[in-house]
Amino acid sequence: MNLGLLLRAWRETLWTSLVFAGVLGAVSAIFAYALPRVQARFMQRSFVPPAVREFRDALFGFDSAGAGVSEVAFSIAWSHPVILALLSAHAIVVCTRLPAGEIERGTADVLFALPVSRLKLYASETAAWLGVALLVLGAIPLGSYVGSRFIDPAYRPDWSRLGVVFVNLAFVYAAIGCGSLLAATLTDRRTRAVLAVVIATVFSILINFLYTLDPALAFTKKLAFLSVLDYYRPIRTLMDGTWPVRDLAILGGVVAGFWALAAAHFVRRDLTTT
Repeated sequence: MNLGLLLRAWRETLWTSLVFAGVLGAVSAIFAYALPRVQARFMQRSFVPPAVREFRDALFGFDSAGAGVSEVAFSIAWSHPVILALLSAHAIVVCTRLPAGEIERGTADVLFALPVSRLKLYASETAAWLGVALLVLGAIPLGSYVGSRFIDPAYRPDWSRLGVVFVNLAFVYAAIGCGSLLAATLTDRRTRAVLAVVIATVFSILINFLYTLDPALAFTKKLAFLSVLDYYRPIRTLMDGTWPVRDLAILGGVVAGFWALAAAHFVRRDLTTT
C-alpha cells in the first residue's frame, strides 16, 4: 500500500462515511429501543397480526414462531431494509470511485501519472475502504447498545450471539462492496457502475422476499441462492448461537472472487480519459 494514496482516499470518503455512520447509529438505536417493546406487546397478547407475521417471516426466511422477544426484535433491527439500504449505499458510493469515478470527474490523468503501480493503487483504495467500512459497520452495534439501555433488561440481546450476526452482516456488506469494485473497473462511467450495482443489489434482496410473500411466486425460490440475504439469517444465530460457517464461507468466496477479478481487470485494462 501507499500511505499518501491511503490518506487521499480517506480525505475523500471520511465525511461521507461519518454521515452514514451517524444515520445508521441513530436508526439502530431507535430500532433497539422500539422493536423489543412492540414485540413484547404482541407476545403479551399472544397474537401477532397475520400481515406482520408474513412480513417478519419473509424478512427472516423461515417461521420464527418459537423465537423470544429479543431474538425477533434484534433480528428485525439488524436485517431491516433501511439498514441494508444504507449499508449498500455506502458500499456503492465508496467502491465505485476507482477507476470509473476518477475518469468521470477528470482526475484520472493526474492519479495514474503518479509513480505507483496500478496494483498498489488498487490495494490502497481497498485498504481505505476497509477503514471507513469499520466505522460505518461499527455504528450499528453501538447504536443497538445505546438504544437497549432504555428497555427492560429482559429484552436485551445476547451480545456474544449478536457479535456473530455482526460478522455475518460484515460479509454481506463486503460482498456488495467488492461487487461495486468490479463494476467500477468494467466501465468508464461511475453512473453506469452505480446503476448496475443498485439493480443487482435490489434484485438480490427482493428475490429473498417474493417466494415467501406470495405462493404464486414459488418459482423464484430456485433463484434464492443469488440473494445475499439467503446467507444472512440473524434469527438462527440469535436463537441457537451457532456460527453460520457455510454462509460465511460462501460469502467469503464471493468477496475474494469479486475482489480478485476487479484487481486483475483493473491492472490489465486500457484506460482512456477522453
